[in-house]
Amino acid sequence: MFTLRSCWLILLAMSGLALPGAGFAQRPQDSELTLEMLQRIEQLEAEVRYLRGELELQRHQLELRQPERSTAIPTPAPVGVNQPPPSGYSPPAPVAPPVVAAPPPVQAPPVQAPPSAGGTEQAEFDAALGELREGRYPQAITDLQRFMSAWPSSSRVGDAQYWLGESYYLSRNYDAAKEAFITLGLRYPQNARLPDALLKLGYIYGEQGDTARAREVLQKLVQVYPNSPAAGLAGRRLQSLR
Repeated sequence: MFTLRSCWLILLAMSGLALPGAGFAQRPQDSELTLEMLQRIEQLEAEVRYLRGELELQRHQLELRQPERSTAIPTPAPVGVNQPPPSGYSPPAPVAPPVVAAPPPVQAPPVQAPPSAGGTEQAEFDAALGELREGRYPQAITDLQRFMSAWPSSSRVGDAQYWLGESYYLSRNYDAAKEAFITLGLRYPQNARLPDALLKLGYIYGEQGDTARAREVLQKLVQVYPNSPAAGLAGRRLQSLR
């Protein structure tokens, strides 16, 4: 499991910022991206500190809590229950319970078929991926952008951001692909496709002749996500870059 410091290093590499000894000039755009990432990392660190404090408090309370044991308390007998009845007393005759008519049978409501899975949101997402699989990259880019605009709160919006970068990458629009993958790291740092985005960033830097930056990004990928499939591909690409 990677730490927030590791995440900072990854986002730093994704932004294209020249680290000491890298030998690259820092562009104004890189500075803006790095500043935004630092602010987001600080926010994440504050949230993690708060959650750790809450979890520690709950753990302490659970340790102090003892299992409650219920003790049966005998019900005291009513006054006079053991006293003999007075002379001439006769117990009352039992009263027959009233006859209650049986309620009319309740008819079950008609069984309705469950709503079909995959509404408009799922349909639009699948349609965009279908365009990508068929190699219609410009249409896939348009569909993915429309999906993210129409469904900004969707659980699939992070995946859509990744596939947008993939569409640009397959179109050989490397600058747009880099921007899309960096946006994925900035907005959705917990997305499961972040290792794949780092892998593609390493590929892009290699394609553009920036071998040192490509090696740096791929090495970070291997260090932080050593068990991911992307790390295996990154290791093989690193061997070819030497």
